[in-house]
Amino acid sequence: MGAAMRKVEGWGWVGVGTTEKGVARIVLPKSSKEAVEKALQNFRNEVNQNLAEICLQAISRYLNGEPTALEQIPIDWDFVPPIHRSILLTLRQTVPLGQTITYGELARRCGMPKAARLVGQAMAKNPVPILVPCHRVIRSDGSLGGFSGGTTLKKKLLGLEQRISSTEVGVSKTKPSKAR
Repeated sequence: MGAAMRKVEGWGWVGVGTTEKGVARIVLPKSSKEAVEKALQNFRNEVNQNLAEICLQAISRYLNGEPTALEQIPIDWDFVPPIHRSILLTLRQTVPLGQTITYGELARRCGMPKAARLVGQAMAKNPVPILVPCHRVIRSDGSLGGFSGGTTLKKKLLGLEQRISSTEVGVSKTKPSKAR
């Protein structure tokens, strides 16, 4: 398993742990390099180091407000129970940047309309936040709900995504159309 970490200005230290199959762990911004190293202690050898670096670069661009194709980065799902995997995959595939979904609505999309608590458990145990955007899942009353990185970080990520998505819309609206 490989690991990479770096400091992202305005956010803190972030880290990525990889296996031969893909990204297995994302460490959300922390105040010290040592805290990230400790969180990645099981990813010390050099397996898939190139993917760790690519993912870390993509997360850095994302945190700097640049549109980034995070959905293209492969994930190693072996560390995720099958029921949680299905919920996390549904979230990753159906809730785009700049949008949110409630725990209950995500449960319905997964075919488990009464499983909002199970969705919450899957979000809490998500090993690859940002790649699987659990910060986009909110309570039915519109409040943020929990987040492994804390509600302050959740609010900051949602605000970042609103800015990125509004920039993307603005760019696509101002592009000149090609004459055919």
